[in-house]
Amino acid sequence: MKNFVTLEGGEGSGKSTVIQELVDYCNQNNIDCIATREPGGLAVCEEIRKILKSTQGLSVETQLLLFSASRNHLCQNLIKPNLDSGKIVFCDRFYDSTRVYQGYAGGMSDEDIMLITNYAVGDIKPQVTFFLDIDPVLAFQRKGGCDKGDVFEEAGIEFHKKVREGYYKLAEQEKDRFVVIDATLSKEEVFDKVIKVLKERNIL
Repeated sequence: MKNFVTLEGGEGSGKSTVIQELVDYCNQNNIDCIATREPGGLAVCEEIRKILKSTQGLSVETQLLLFSASRNHLCQNLIKPNLDSGKIVFCDRFYDSTRVYQGYAGGMSDEDIMLITNYAVGDIKPQVTFFLDIDPVLAFQRKGGCDKGDVFEEAGIEFHKKVREGYYKLAEQEKDRFVVIDATLSKEEVFDKVIKVLKERNIL
């Protein structure tokens, strides 16, 4: 969907930093935009986020349904209205996170995930998705370890290695949409690469 930009990657890859820089850039250049995150972005979605991140023992199927409920609410009440009004929407994670966390790393089939996902999001699909790639060992060193009580961050390094492999797989399957960026570069270099792609694709 035109002007819908998502950022994906493992924990500590720098997604939130890039999104804040994009918002600052747009504000400085009088470009209408809004930033959000998944799960989250609206009050109901933030409550679902708390459940997902703090509740031990949820099956991947339960996780999928909770993520999808949050995603549907966010799409209907924030993403679609803002896209329809002509704004650029930057989202920290979207359904590709589910495809790698609950899918590739968690064991669910991509077919089952996308069946629910397509119902949840309708015709909303990112125009471009940036995968900020970094070795999870380095990423956790950079961010100072796992956040205590975060179910996904505490899943173990082998799980996060599979997450990274899953993103590589998606990027290979959807080359037109995915842009892989080395997240070990400096913040300035990463941001410059993102801006260059957005200009090339007539989003900025």
